[in-house]
Amino acid sequence: MAAIGSIPVGENLKAAAGTSVRCALRTAQITEYGREPMLFAILKPRETIGRTTKEPTREKERRAVAKSRGNGEGSIVHRKDGRWMARLSHEGRRIAVYGRTRDEAHQKLKALHRKQEENLPLIPSRLPLKDYLIEWLDNISYQVRPKTHVDYSSAVRLHITPRLGNIRLGKLTSEQVERTWTNMLKDGVSASVVEYCHRRLFKAMSDATGRGLIYRNPCQGFPPPKVTRKELYPPDADAIRQFLDVAKDTVYYEALYSSFYTGLRRGELLALLWRDIDLNMGTISVSRSLYRAKGGQSIVQGPKTAKGRRLVSLTPSTSLLLRSLRERQETDALIQGYTVDADTPVFRYRDGSPILPRGYSAAFTKIMQRAGLNGYRLHDARHAHASLMLKQGVHPKIVQERLGHAKVSTTLDIYSHVVPSMQEAAALRFEEGLVDTQPTKAAIQSVSQ
Repeated sequence: MAAIGSIPVGENLKAAAGTSVRCALRTAQITEYGREPMLFAILKPRETIGRTTKEPTREKERRAVAKSRGNGEGSIVHRKDGRWMARLSHEGRRIAVYGRTRDEAHQKLKALHRKQEENLPLIPSRLPLKDYLIEWLDNISYQVRPKTHVDYSSAVRLHITPRLGNIRLGKLTSEQVERTWTNMLKDGVSASVVEYCHRRLFKAMSDATGRGLIYRNPCQGFPPPKVTRKELYPPDADAIRQFLDVAKDTVYYEALYSSFYTGLRRGELLALLWRDIDLNMGTISVSRSLYRAKGGQSIVQGPKTAKGRRLVSLTPSTSLLLRSLRERQETDALIQGYTVDADTPVFRYRDGSPILPRGYSAAFTKIMQRAGLNGYRLHDARHAHASLMLKQGVHPKIVQERLGHAKVSTTLDIYSHVVPSMQEAAALRFEEGLVDTQPTKAAIQSVSQ
């Protein structure tokens, strides 16, 4: 019996068929050596020997689907856990989305394609919100006024970070933000503080959207907390006179008098230098503001608004008071050894050191208590100035300019409590203007008959 290599031919063919190869036999005539015809084997792969053909594996299916799409176009495969997975190549990375059905995964893949075409972020940032806000505050530190930056930082540190800081930036939702504001209101935080936090977080999230860190702003889709402006009850003329009588024997008297008689903000008043005051013309030029920064440092900055840079006329009594203050400072300077000139503060202590915001507010409160007037803040001096002017019939536009408001609507909105009395005065003035045309009592009676 002939043999081919180590595989026998003939009676051992059946045994060979059960080994690792399948032998297909055919006859061949070998004449070169003059030998008798022999059988030789043609070897073929083992998987078809005595077995049925296997189904393609899951990996082969995945590769087949993937190869059917273009490079970067994405692929969809069925996972062992029953979910469908769609993947997309983007900037050297494979981004995966999942769905319970193939169609759901396909829709998510199409959404990724749309974001890719619109240059939107495909992967939301995994950075915790608290870390992003630290970075955001640092980035905007040169874009806003120092006092504004301090206020932003306080809102983030005291309210936003403790409640939302551990959530990943890309996972923050509108529902979480809205629920946080609701809980703050339930905890007793004022609506104005919550509304301020909303505006700050809205700006931070808008910047994150612009930088491609998140898809959309989670502060959108619901209204911010509604702030109801509190009714103002500033001190009236009698209370102001009572307060100033008590303040006369203090070093703060001239500053407090000027607060009521000019309506300047605290920082604007304390930032005044002698060159800002024209005693001959009776005017104050407002161009800067003083405030206390974090750590107790005092910083001078520009006015709050563009309209804040303004010229304010002084009352005659205020001009006389400031002239007297200048003369007293010049006398004190000779004793204490400091200088009084155009670039020195208008309001200072007897030793020459400037009056600072926190000490000024504390002095106002103590003097109010001594005068038996409780519940007033220093800012109420500004409100009293505006309210009295409006009640005296001064045009709202003039009051707006004195206060430095950006719009006259702001002035009217804040001092709406004065509007009813203004309405009455306007009605009386109208009637006075038409007094000659008013019908007499007799004429009215004759018509009624």
